[in-house]
Formats: sequence, structure tokens, C-alpha cells
Amino acid sequence: MTREELARDVVGYEGLYTIDIFGNVIRTADKKEVPQQKNKFGYMNVSLYKDGKQKQHKVHRLIAQAFILNPQNKEQVNHIDGNKAHNVVWNLEWCTCKENINHAVKTGLHPKCIPVRIIETGQTYPDITSCAKDIKGDIGNIYGCLVGKRKTHKGYHFEKVV
Repeated sequence: MTREELARDVVGYEGLYTIDIFGNVIRTADKKEVPQQKNKFGYMNVSLYKDGKQKQHKVHRLIAQAFILNPQNKEQVNHIDGNKAHNVVWNLEWCTCKENINHAVKTGLHPKCIPVRIIETGQTYPDITSCAKDIKGDIGNIYGCLVGKRKTHKGYHFEKVV
């Protein structure tokens, strides 16, 4: 198969852009690839233009709309391997909000479900929520410590439990 056979029009931008099964977005007029940027949530975005107006789109949604049937009209697209930047057709599936959250919890991707240890006390918790409750702290601040955006919360240092 040629690259063109693996590509389809971007829904809503027919004749202007195509997307292939690997997530490459191509401008039809000059056959150039549209650059992608990672947004603050870790998803890959592209800027598409139509009628002189620019709009940001998540690449994984563009792939799903072009290639994956959605007979139950599910509203979200899940990355099966949990990697938000791995935008290939076989790593994506339509899902409901509940299914997406359940997948994140089951795979440990949901921040509230990360096992955590307070370094100073050695106390281990099955998730951030129970830790925050025990120390009368904030879930977001504990998560911030785990990802390096904060040093401490409530006087404690935290680490993920592997």
C-alpha cells in the first residue's frame, strides 16, 4: 500500500487536509506535513485552517474520526497503551467518559490512583486520595510533588511507590 492509500480526508476539512493511520496530517495544497505540538496535557495538537480561521485539533481525535467506526456514538477517544503521544490507529478506541476513567484507573494513569509514600515517615498509601485525606492535604499539591512541580506539601516530601 502507498502512503496515500493509508490516508483519508480530515473530517470537516475535506480537500484541505488528510491524515494517515500514523497520525501524520498533510496539507493537500502543497503536500507538506503539518507540524504538531504537545499541549499542556500531553496530547498532540495540530493547527488547521479553513475559511481564514485557525483551529487547534487533537491528533488522536482526527485519526479516530477518519478511521475508527463509532456506531454507539461514544464521545471520547482512549489511548489503549496510555501514551497520549502514541497516535496510531491501532492504539486508539472510542469510549465513554466512564470507560476512559476506568481505563486510567485500571492502568494506574489516573493521578488519584498512584501509590504514594511520605519520605519523612515512610508511610505508604494505595493512592493520593487516601494520603491527602490522612494528612489533611490537597490531592493536586501532592501530585505536584510527585511530578516535580512542587518540593513539599504540608512539610512532607512524596514519592511514587513502584
